[in-house]
Amino acid sequence: MKFVYGPVPSRRLGRSLGINVIPFKTCNYSCVYCQLGKTTDMINERRIFFPKEEILGEVVEAIGKVEADHITFAGEGEPTLCKDLGWLIDRIKVCTDVPVAVLTNGSLLYRKDVREDLANADVVIPSLDAADEQTFRRINRPHRDLRMEEIIEGLEVFGREFGGKFYIEIMLVKGYNDDERSLLAIKSALERIKPDGVYLLTPTRPTALKVEPADEFGIVRAHAILGEVVDVVNPEVGEFSAECFSSAEEAVKALLRRHPMREDQLKDFLKKFGEDLSILERVEGIKRVEYMGRVYYIYR
Repeated sequence: MKFVYGPVPSRRLGRSLGINVIPFKTCNYSCVYCQLGKTTDMINERRIFFPKEEILGEVVEAIGKVEADHITFAGEGEPTLCKDLGWLIDRIKVCTDVPVAVLTNGSLLYRKDVREDLANADVVIPSLDAADEQTFRRINRPHRDLRMEEIIEGLEVFGREFGGKFYIEIMLVKGYNDDERSLLAIKSALERIKPDGVYLLTPTRPTALKVEPADEFGIVRAHAILGEVVDVVNPEVGEFSAECFSSAEEAVKALLRRHPMREDQLKDFLKKFGEDLSILERVEGIKRVEYMGRVYYIYR
């Protein structure tokens, strides 16, 4: 499948059937911690990238084959840049009772059309890694037209309007946003936004730049300043589904492009096809990398 992958184990959403509606690394951020690498197409205008009927067709086919806890718009770039996002959410909800989630950087929620597109989703999880302009520029490396205050205002308005579950996630990166000043700014923003909950994450997969997850002291500091947050600091557990793929080669390319896998995860996944790591020699573009003492495989 071209647009649908998984289900994959998610640290927030359980078994997540992923939908990608954006070309690879098309985004309005280029976050230092991104597991997909540096942004190659930095844009800030919404576009139609792929035929919406083809995306919907793949989703309908997939939900007939697999069981998932959520159907999740995420993938290879910022999903709210897709002008068909609202249409897709509405059509998917007609086809299934599985909750629809959107993982977004939240940068475009100041726009009414984006808020309207997300209105019928069941779960929306924007990120907020910084709440002051200096830290925002340093960690998220956004498109030049984006401004921190406008983004916070958009999150605040969306939180008032949205009827589903609305969570904020914070990726805590050592030396970037784990200091007292940065965390106090985030706390102030959260008091305005009033989400249903806050997820505190740290990078667990290879990152775009050589950055490290916040250490124990940074996480303790975040708890002390931010108050009630849910830690999601450990690698995800659970199996990657193989039902949507016709071959091991197709599966590893589709998954590793969007979701770098630990070596132990990849070994277990390949067993579903009766294969082992030797198959990687037949797939050009797969790389073996180490991050924080673990071996990962990615596809570029």
